[in-house]
Amino acid sequence: MTKQDLVQRFCGYFRRNETKSMLRETAKLAVMLLISLLFAIVVILIASKEPGEAIRVFLFEPFADSYNFCRILTESLPLMFTGVAVCIMMHAGQFNMFVEGGFFLGAFVSAVLAPELASESAPFIVPFFCIVVGATAAGLVGYIPAKLKSRLGVDEFVSSLMLNYIVLWVVLYLVSNVCGDPDGVNVTKYLEDYAKLPFLSADNELSMGILFAVAAAVLGWVFLFRTKWGYALRITGRNPRFAAHCGMNTRAVVTYSQVIGASVAGFGGGVYMLGNYYRFSWRTLPNYGFDGFVIAIMVRNNPMAVPLAALFLGYLRVGSQLMAQLTDVQNEMIYIIQGLIIILFGAKFLLELTLRRKKKAEEPKEPTAPEEPKEAKEAAA
Repeated sequence: MTKQDLVQRFCGYFRRNETKSMLRETAKLAVMLLISLLFAIVVILIASKEPGEAIRVFLFEPFADSYNFCRILTESLPLMFTGVAVCIMMHAGQFNMFVEGGFFLGAFVSAVLAPELASESAPFIVPFFCIVVGATAAGLVGYIPAKLKSRLGVDEFVSSLMLNYIVLWVVLYLVSNVCGDPDGVNVTKYLEDYAKLPFLSADNELSMGILFAVAAAVLGWVFLFRTKWGYALRITGRNPRFAAHCGMNTRAVVTYSQVIGASVAGFGGGVYMLGNYYRFSWRTLPNYGFDGFVIAIMVRNNPMAVPLAALFLGYLRVGSQLMAQLTDVQNEMIYIIQGLIIILFGAKFLLELTLRRKKKAEEPKEPTAPEEPKEAKEAAA
């Protein structure tokens, strides 16, 4: 293959409608993120007595050294998993909140199994197996609201939201009375290094879990847009009646979309726990599942764009934490920014919907045949 052929193939790739659409969506996402950042700067100007220093720390300190940069990657890791999980569910039209409980349950199961099964002779295989078991447990529990929706029509939002707190209190009971460390208080057993995922950078505490997170985004996109199951899932989410008339088993689609989403969240919880913690000590839900909805809104349910949005949100969180440590601006700034992001993307979606409806209303209607006079109908009868 000559150099000219390579150039032509490269240019041809960017002429595809699919590529153009992806680039447009990426550009829109970048613009919206930039607007969110500008809003954050305005809030800092109002809240800080030394806004110049606060803005400097917020914007540039996360990139000041390799440790802070790795903190961005670590902060974005759980957001990638929960973002992908939400994207899969939302494409099927399922507003399932068990992403939060699935992440929590996956972390707990992995932390309990790893100290019992880990061996110095298998430093990677056993932790990975524990993570898979945690993902399986999350998928099995996530099957409950999925089946209630597909079989009985129970609203998945309500049932999954309540299931989150059932899982929370059951896990807290198990940590306190069954699976806890006898030498600790309300914690699981200590995780030795061979019971955890290997570090990519031990000095910066960056685990190889970030590779799993990126792989989850890629595989999520492949599943949704390159497999027949993903196609059925997307068609069911857009028009369930049409999918049913085409012979698709919409009940099964509704079920497996939620089970897969819960499993992805559980896998992310296990990866995050065995990559970044030495024991399970969470006493509340970590809110990563709810943040996954923010990520999904930002990327319009495109798993391939999830890492970009997660890295941006991770960057904002690290910047907010450093700003709270070094200046007079509180760490709660990040929640203001997240709220602004939801408002901006919600407004964008509402504007697009309004324009689409207006354009549809202005389209010329097809002429209909004039109705026969009543006398002609009676004569024909």
